[in-house]
Amino acid sequence: MEKSVIIFAVSIAYDGDCLFHVSISRPDVKADAYFYGNANTFKEFGKGLMLFPKDSTDIVEFQAGQNSHPAQCFLLLRAYYDSRHGHIALKITADNNQEMALHNRFEFSIAAEAASINELGRMLVGWHVEDVPQIIWKAETP
Repeated sequence: MEKSVIIFAVSIAYDGDCLFHVSISRPDVKADAYFYGNANTFKEFGKGLMLFPKDSTDIVEFQAGQNSHPAQCFLLLRAYYDSRHGHIALKITADNNQEMALHNRFEFSIAAEAASINELGRMLVGWHVEDVPQIIWKAETP
């Protein structure tokens, strides 16, 4: 069975600014987002994921860009507990914020085991973007 995958990639400019490319795919859908940040962009999100879930109402989020801001990609990664189904998942919202015919927005979720979400957190916290240009997480599903 094909797994859902998130690829976090970075290019670092001479001044230290980081251009991130996050590619998220599920067997039936794929979304990409590009945005600028720094070497620690994902650290807090990673720390939250390492401890997720604390309880059934816990939510951990990462946001890059602003929703509905022209010429700037928007990315929201939200770890949540789906109490109706007893699953943990990552909700993905990716919007290129382009005008009319160029506009695209994707919203979907990736189910994953808690240990898999925790591993994603460890990967993000331990990611030294200066030394490793990309990390790949594959969702382990229940």
